[in-house]
Amino acid sequence: MKSRVNAMNNFLPEDWIEEVRSRNDIVDVVSEYIVLKPSGRGFFALCPFHNEKTASFHVYPEKQIYHCFGCGVGGDVFSFIMSIEGLNFTEAVKYLADRVGISLPETVSPNQAIHSKDTKDTLYDINREAARYYHRQLFSQKGEQALEYLTSRGVDIKTIRRFGLGYAPAGWKNTKDYLLQLGFKEEELVQSGIIIQKNNKSYDRFRNRVMFPIIHPRGTVIAFGGRVLDDSLPKYLNSSDSPVFNKSSVLFGLNLAKKERPLKNIIIVEGYMDVITLHQYGFKNAVASLGTSLTQGQASLIRRYTREVFIAYDGDAAGQRATLRGLDILYRAGLKIRVMEFPKGMDPDEVLKKYGSEYFNKLMNQAVSLIDYKLDHLKNEHDLETVEGRVSYATKAANILITVDNVLERDVHIKRLERLTGFKSELLYQQIDKLLSRNGPKGVKNPSVGNNSHIRRLETQTALLPGYIKAEKGLINLMAQNEDIAKEVFKRLTVEQFQVDINKEVAKIIMELLEKGKEINVAAVLSYVKDKEKMEQIAEIFAREMEYDNINKYVQDCIEEIEIYNLQDRRRKLQKQIADMDQHGIADLDEYRSIIQELEDLNYRLKM
Repeated sequence: MKSRVNAMNNFLPEDWIEEVRSRNDIVDVVSEYIVLKPSGRGFFALCPFHNEKTASFHVYPEKQIYHCFGCGVGGDVFSFIMSIEGLNFTEAVKYLADRVGISLPETVSPNQAIHSKDTKDTLYDINREAARYYHRQLFSQKGEQALEYLTSRGVDIKTIRRFGLGYAPAGWKNTKDYLLQLGFKEEELVQSGIIIQKNNKSYDRFRNRVMFPIIHPRGTVIAFGGRVLDDSLPKYLNSSDSPVFNKSSVLFGLNLAKKERPLKNIIIVEGYMDVITLHQYGFKNAVASLGTSLTQGQASLIRRYTREVFIAYDGDAAGQRATLRGLDILYRAGLKIRVMEFPKGMDPDEVLKKYGSEYFNKLMNQAVSLIDYKLDHLKNEHDLETVEGRVSYATKAANILITVDNVLERDVHIKRLERLTGFKSELLYQQIDKLLSRNGPKGVKNPSVGNNSHIRRLETQTALLPGYIKAEKGLINLMAQNEDIAKEVFKRLTVEQFQVDINKEVAKIIMELLEKGKEINVAAVLSYVKDKEKMEQIAEIFAREMEYDNINKYVQDCIEEIEIYNLQDRRRKLQKQIADMDQHGIADLDEYRSIIQELEDLNYRLKM
């Protein structure tokens, strides 16, 4: 089965196209053409492809697809650009590459593409072997101090192994010599960032440091973070950017957090140890940026997995400043934000160790909204005992409240401002109206409500489907989002056991992705679909809301539903075969007896 990548006139590397896809978040791209409104785990808008008065066009950041429940269009970021700009696939890829500043090879020969892929594969191999080396060193005599540091921080052996933590020995070329012995070239080690080249000499980047492998969500080691064990600086050091690593678009711990999908929320913390401690205490949805402020790329990445974010930065002044910097980026990405507040000077790691997970859960429940946090922070900067302080506070607060679309929510905040400042709510409303009129409306007015009638009609139609078809649709939906579920399904079912052609085609694509060792996600599945009508059918399946109390039980129930239908279908065929033989005469008695025996076996299995 060929993907759209291989169907292009000009040869472009598949990895390069996937990079273009990953860097062009579908919500960001669609937002450049129409105004999107948050709704549940996605966004909705008036469809740009047909005339309508109520919004039936939905975008799903977690799946990176769009689907209109009105006219039926749907697909991925490439198909959206193809449709709205009138481009073919190659042109759409180039258009999106230019949008995010990815350098574009006008023509790339197959040999060049293979070389590019081989280079990245080599860097992945180097990082994997380095991670294994560091992990072994942690449990060697050289790593005693590093292991003692981790255990003194409360990290148990199970967590150490789960995160693949390690130790880079002191000395200038331990890691370099080890990797050279494995057959890697020195220039490859420099390109990976494992070693540094300076003045015609090369040496280990990480020396006498506890090592934190940075792992891509698909499971490959792409870089490292290292913490010193003495007073040398910098305290934390990350790998340099490379062809497989860009720190502004990666989150530490996301490879483990994504296994909890569907994620209700994600907790963002400041550092490696915070993530590790939270995971050890049962908060397996914790991630961290890599020693930098949150970026738009990281916010878009989070949006692919959840719509709600808890900010859990340190309680000191630096942590509060980092919180403020990250809030607007997350807000612009369309995420629901709640800010956790810790005892002054304490970080999440310290809070968990001193007070435990129950107290941490309590702080999560008490977390404040984005607006509340900003207003509280603003209040602390003003002296409300003076007229000047109250005027300044109320004026700046009004600038914050113009971002609140919900008039009821805005009213709650205005009443609070009235109590704090003594200014009548009418005056505060006048100030907000003045600011709104000055700023003017931006873009097309958002539709106030989505057209859920399309979704309800679709759900009604789905309810009327036979059980095995609903089961097939449910399974391929989950399989396309979770590799573990895909593997579990294929332990019990073959591709041929899917009866509906479009479901069978998706199952076949997922099987192929598994066999190639590629990351499984909705966008990867859609990249194999060239036919526009099929893509829309598949996008509609992926757009369906999944309802289940227990995901494992739901998967098993779907598998059993399909297995039973296949058995019943086989039984019908055997019964027809026996009837035909009875009517036209039994030419082969042994075959007849064999069919009878198989039918009896099927009847027995169906009664179990």
